[in-house]
Amino acid sequence: MKLFLTSSCISENLREPFLKFLGKPPGEVKLYFIPTASDVETEKFFIVKSMDDLAAVGINPIWYPLRLKTREQVAQELADADVIWVNGGNTFYLLDVARKTGFMETVDDLVRNKGVLYGGTSAGSILVSPSIEIAGWGEDADPNDVGLTDLTGLDLARIYTQVHYEPAAHKAMLKSKKCEFPIYAIPNGAAVEIDGDTIILHGDIEIFRNG
Repeated sequence: MKLFLTSSCISENLREPFLKFLGKPPGEVKLYFIPTASDVETEKFFIVKSMDDLAAVGINPIWYPLRLKTREQVAQELADADVIWVNGGNTFYLLDVARKTGFMETVDDLVRNKGVLYGGTSAGSILVSPSIEIAGWGEDADPNDVGLTDLTGLDLARIYTQVHYEPAAHKAMLKSKKCEFPIYAIPNGAAVEIDGDTIILHGDIEIFRNG
């Protein structure tokens, strides 16, 4: 199982480790780009940036919005993916749509059992944790406008990720939280790569163990 978790997609300093993560020439990679978390966001710049970042390493992303997809479509159409990349936006909305469309079950099977790679930006990185509760922490928290009470995530990685990490804004809060799993604080331009039981850090990432 291989994951590449970022706050701001593939910035220039992450290109080399990301290409190594892919394990094949980027021109041969079939990457499905999930923009769904941004459906409820007014700012769309970061979607364009993420698409540009992927194009810059030689990948032609396949735009794949979930909102109007059926469970059958998601299961069938993502079956030939090499990489599923889940982009940023509102994490609560993303989880709600991912459940309703069967995306959670499909991705769990593809990544755990079929060798499909998973990449995430911001909300997409938070989604892989046992819970997305961290998306609701702090002054810059995502609003839970969909009213989710069950915050169970994909549970592909037994970590939490604080995305867009800035020590001045987040460090004291993260130190105060009691969590079963460690929190990996990922600033923009950094990434957490997971390969089975191995965790590789790219960039200046802080880890908070508050169990």
